[in-house]
Amino acid sequence: MALKLGIVFAVACLGVVGAQLTFAENKVVTYPPYVSVKPGAFIVELEHSSTGPNTAAYAASFNSIDHVSVHDQFSTLFNGLSVSAGDNVSPAQLANVDGVKRVWPVRYHTLPYRLSSLNITYPYLHQQTGVAKAMQELGLDGSGVKVGIVDSGVDYGHPELGNCWKTKGCPWQYGADFIGDIFDPSSPNPVIRPNPTPMDCDGHGTHVAGILSAQGPNVYGVAPRATYGSYRVFSCPFGGKVSSTDDIILRGIEAAYNDGHDIISLSLGGGAWPEDPISAACAKLVQKGVVVVAANGNDGANGLHTAGTPAVGHGVIGVGSVDNWNITGAVAEFTTPRQKHTVQLSTPGSGKYPFTFETDVPVAAPMDD
Repeated sequence: MALKLGIVFAVACLGVVGAQLTFAENKVVTYPPYVSVKPGAFIVELEHSSTGPNTAAYAASFNSIDHVSVHDQFSTLFNGLSVSAGDNVSPAQLANVDGVKRVWPVRYHTLPYRLSSLNITYPYLHQQTGVAKAMQELGLDGSGVKVGIVDSGVDYGHPELGNCWKTKGCPWQYGADFIGDIFDPSSPNPVIRPNPTPMDCDGHGTHVAGILSAQGPNVYGVAPRATYGSYRVFSCPFGGKVSSTDDIILRGIEAAYNDGHDIISLSLGGGAWPEDPISAACAKLVQKGVVVVAANGNDGANGLHTAGTPAVGHGVIGVGSVDNWNITGAVAEFTTPRQKHTVQLSTPGSGKYPFTFETDVPVAAPMDD
């Protein structure tokens, strides 16, 4: 009889644990299979406490779990931890810890790596965009403004970008490298070995820096008199890609905020939601009074609803370029566990045949793949 009672008790306990893990699984974000994630790496988002973030206590708690290691603690702009877990630790076990709000797999982010022979010195860009008018009539040249660029670094030795680093009178007074040159996303454990300065070995960040800060004589930026910081979060090209991860980008964003920038620029991103860690951190920046400008992404040809993170963060200024002479209709991109589907929502519209609905209409969600 005692044995039977013991078995019943054990089964009941297993049922409770199973129910807890099932509930915890609902806190684990699952990306579609075409989204590249770092195996065994997670960002654990914590519930907000009335007494403020207590990431140190949670870090100690997670470090006490076998085969779990805490790498970063985020409490300024995002309340959570970046952790790595062994194969025998499921993300549901991480989510089952009291106070955990969500568990996000760490995604890889990539920048396109393309060498170009074009020399872009088009003389009328500032006239067409209104920058020249702002400079000439309003005297706006960036003076007194601090701008942080979170990207692949900057070639601060370029003659039109100041050819200096943190010297007196230099536009580049802030910044750091958070990744180094040998981060290979195809490796099971990519090596992070930051350099003393955020020198760019890709060119993407330098391109962005040129748009903002170039001082001529060939290219003039929109704010040549601003003070700048470069926060390198992307590595050198490997396999035709320049890569980073969510947690590395978060480090760069927090460092840019801690340096007191008025504006933070992020020409990066990918398909995601306003709740994801990078979007949430940028929304927090906006709440703290920082102007955040982010790229909408490179999927605009697919129509509406294709802006990426962190451009979709609440209050973030999402910027995209539009050159569309073909279609004025709208499409939606539906993500399923196996693939993406692009669905035409309306036919091309015109003044005579608008593509808007006269009354609100429901959105029908497909129930299978």
